[in-house]
Amino acid sequence: MKKIIAVLILLCIALAPIPVQASEGTTFTYTISVDGEWIRTQDAYLPGQVYLQGFGLTKPSDLFIKGDLIYISDTGNSRIVVYNKKTGAVDFIGEEILKAPKGLFVNDTGNIYVADYDAECVFVLSKDGDLLMEIGRPSSYLFSSRSRYKPTGVAVTSGNVIYVTGEGSYEGVMQFNADGEFQGYFAANSTSISFLEKLQELIFTQAQLDRIFTRTPRAIQNIDITDRDLLYSVTQDAGVTYAWREAESSGENNVKLHNLAGVDILDKTKSMVQEWNFVDIAAGPYGNSYALTYTGVINEYDSEGNLIFSFGGRAVTSERNGLFTYASAIDVDSEGFIYVLDNERGLIQVYYPTEFAVVTHKAIIQLESGNYTDSKDTWASLLKLNGMSRIAHNGYGKTLYYQQNYKEAMEHFYIADNHTYYSEAFWEIRDVWLNQNIGYIITGLLLLYVFWKIWNKKRNYIKKRSRLMEDLLFVKYLLRHPIDSFYYIKRGEKGSVLSATIIYFISFLVFLWDVLFRGFIFNNSDAKDTSLISVIAIFFIPCLLWVVGNYMVSSINEGEGTLRSVYIGTAYALTPYFLLTPITLLSTYILTLNEKFIVQFSAGFFISWSGAILFLGVMEIHNYTVKEVIKNLLITLFFMIIAVIAIAVLYIIWKQVWEFIEAVGGEVMYRAFY
Repeated sequence: MKKIIAVLILLCIALAPIPVQASEGTTFTYTISVDGEWIRTQDAYLPGQVYLQGFGLTKPSDLFIKGDLIYISDTGNSRIVVYNKKTGAVDFIGEEILKAPKGLFVNDTGNIYVADYDAECVFVLSKDGDLLMEIGRPSSYLFSSRSRYKPTGVAVTSGNVIYVTGEGSYEGVMQFNADGEFQGYFAANSTSISFLEKLQELIFTQAQLDRIFTRTPRAIQNIDITDRDLLYSVTQDAGVTYAWREAESSGENNVKLHNLAGVDILDKTKSMVQEWNFVDIAAGPYGNSYALTYTGVINEYDSEGNLIFSFGGRAVTSERNGLFTYASAIDVDSEGFIYVLDNERGLIQVYYPTEFAVVTHKAIIQLESGNYTDSKDTWASLLKLNGMSRIAHNGYGKTLYYQQNYKEAMEHFYIADNHTYYSEAFWEIRDVWLNQNIGYIITGLLLLYVFWKIWNKKRNYIKKRSRLMEDLLFVKYLLRHPIDSFYYIKRGEKGSVLSATIIYFISFLVFLWDVLFRGFIFNNSDAKDTSLISVIAIFFIPCLLWVVGNYMVSSINEGEGTLRSVYIGTAYALTPYFLLTPITLLSTYILTLNEKFIVQFSAGFFISWSGAILFLGVMEIHNYTVKEVIKNLLITLFFMIIAVIAIAVLYIIWKQVWEFIEAVGGEVMYRAFY
């Protein structure tokens, strides 16, 4: 009996629920969806080992991985720390030489290049810490006497070309040869100029411009070298407070990959997803790169600048693995492990790739190496895991494209919003179709020409037309004789308010088509995300302001035109736009980016043609000279700008008044009925 009781007690203990503690993930992985939005995906990297915690690093600025060795610039302690991951051994280098080491780089021979901020020098040390060379402030005439020399970063090519970044080095990356001789600047950022500044440059003297402007490009923040000796650089946007942007504020990417001529070869991405507060970048082992922000966010990009993953972040409330207080540097080893230096906490955290990241890198490598069959299968497996991933659709589409499956490739490029590769695939399909149907196309054009001639001949026998039809067909005469046409409009012999209103409506439909419904290759707008009301306002408000403003200005300046003639004349001036722009829009469905010039030129030409006709119309309707027309147009444009500002101010005031009324009304209703 005692044995039975003992067995029952053991069974109860074994079957009793065991308390467990769930472990919350410290960081998540995100990517860009096919809709261009951030979406969470499977974990690509997870936090792992922590090195040198509590070791006493003070404000460390940079790190470099070389085999089993981790080199850290221990800025606050004026030394380089060398840590062996395998043995745990620690060595110190440069304690008698360095003052405030910032950036560092170790070449294949083990020589250590250190950018020392306080010493204003780049030191070259042997692997044992012996001083080999000092690169001080350049004395070359190529280096401006007004330029600062405060080195913060350094990178060295396999040919011993030394690149140095410095605080306030707006001219670009400083380039030195193997002997430390200054060779000039490399890969400088450009400076954007506003429209107002361009006008001031035309008017002001050089002395006045020097007093007004202190125009300098953004200084490069940090650099790294790829295995092909190409230079990666990251730049910050001063004053930008939002989390990410698409190369808007400066017109340039914040992450760049420079070729040997210093040209950014990632420019073709145009809409590169990036952060504003990058502090470091590391070239990856798969042709990829990792850009780090001081808030600890890590963006991984492929060789074309497309975002693969984004992960990491800042530890706001407590210190947690995988999050950072103030991240200062990043590097990657040959196995794809990511090392991030925390400047505030004085430690290194390691991220290791998950199977999801490994498969993604495998797909990218297979694609870039030309192994399209295996790459297709790998990308297909990734699409099953995350069908909303833009980069997965891009990768799968490219494998189909290189396998000459252009039609299916176009479907995935369309989903991924990849206009460039969609255009290339469409070009291949169009080329085959044209070769097969060129005879039918020529025959169809000939038949269309014959039909047009017969129709014109038959139409000449139709004598009786309504006045509205005559007014609408008057646009054909206006294209050939614009001055005479506006004379007839001014006298009331041609055109009417009804016909002009119809023309405005037709022009709006063309504008709507132009804005939202171009062919995919030339369409950068999304109809489902665009408000129809905003499109209506963009078209009709300027038209209304122009008509009213031009009439009011001409009334003051002895213009002879009436409000009716200005309204009708402006509508007929739109003739080239609404009559010929549809030809351009139709071409966007059959042309590719190789023929982009045709679309751009024709669209600009038709708008310019309408502008020229409007100029002649103002001159004829108001009986102005050319000088008076220019004056009238400038004053009218000024009126339109002031009117828009006044409307915006009134809208803001009315919105505040309405919110006040709602708040008071809500308070009254609450007190009266509750």
